[in-house]
Amino acid sequence: MNSTMSQKFLELLAARDFEHLGASLASDAHARFLLPHGLEEYTGRDAIVGRIKSWFGSASVFDLASSSEESVGLRQRLSWRFSVVRDSGSREVIEQLVYLDLGPHGIERIDLLCSGFQMEPGIAAGPMQVFDAGAMGCADGLAQQFRSRIATVPIGGSLEVVVSDPAAKEDLPSLARLLGQRVTSTEAHGDGRLTITVERQK
Repeated sequence: MNSTMSQKFLELLAARDFEHLGASLASDAHARFLLPHGLEEYTGRDAIVGRIKSWFGSASVFDLASSSEESVGLRQRLSWRFSVVRDSGSREVIEQLVYLDLGPHGIERIDLLCSGFQMEPGIAAGPMQVFDAGAMGCADGLAQQFRSRIATVPIGGSLEVVVSDPAAKEDLPSLARLLGQRVTSTEAHGDGRLTITVERQK
């Protein structure tokens, strides 16, 4: 019975069924969440589920990568790892380890340890996008185009700008740094074109 209750908790979390997740808790349930920035405590199912929803509710991708479950005396130990995409557009991983105390009216206590959202290994460098700006310069729209193109690149990804305007060698890196991005390389080609590679930082 206890195992079934904890399994159901994980299934509801993975489905982001927050209404039924709340119903699996006792009305006076207590939770302690040890997060990267410190300890948070909540009492009552609405407060607990509200905090969990704030982590995962708006993610555009929310995939259960792995999970485990076992009994530790009278407590249930659960762990899960989710692969998520949030507002930044980058794929992140988050792992949480949870001990549950189960009672006749549902889960009475949750002790949770959280890794925080971490950039997935191998994805941090992000994809490379190419923007061929031709002869466009900052005076005739390159700056505006660069702003909109870099906004579509995931954080950690790079935009390769190919441009033939000589002034762009100075103007574009300056603009990128002003926007808080990182210029990783500037390469001159024999035909007069430049390739300026910018990594999105924010």
